[in-house]
Amino acid sequence: MQLRPPPSHRDRTVVRLRGELAASKAARVRRRLLRALARAPDVMEVDLGKVTYLAPEVRALLLAAAATARRSGARFVVTRASPLSRRVLEELGMRRLTDALLSSGP
Repeated sequence: MQLRPPPSHRDRTVVRLRGELAASKAARVRRRLLRALARAPDVMEVDLGKVTYLAPEVRALLLAAAATARRSGARFVVTRASPLSRRVLEELGMRRLTDALLSSGP
């Protein structure tokens, strides 16, 4: 059995999403989130500043990414969420999984 040291942590990894994130975009969003998590960041930030729509499938991916980050010891932060996106994510329980309040604006 070979033991490997844990991956080195990076300070912050930012995933900037944009546009209408319909169900058809879920696979692409999933790949981006997985790549970010694979970097083993200390803080994983998801910037929703340019998102106009979050399909339920994408919301579920954000919740799963937040839970995965938390399990790995990383902080998970959602930034620049529109009031509607922020409200929807909060209703889904995102506040429990994030380490910073969901913020709106730049």
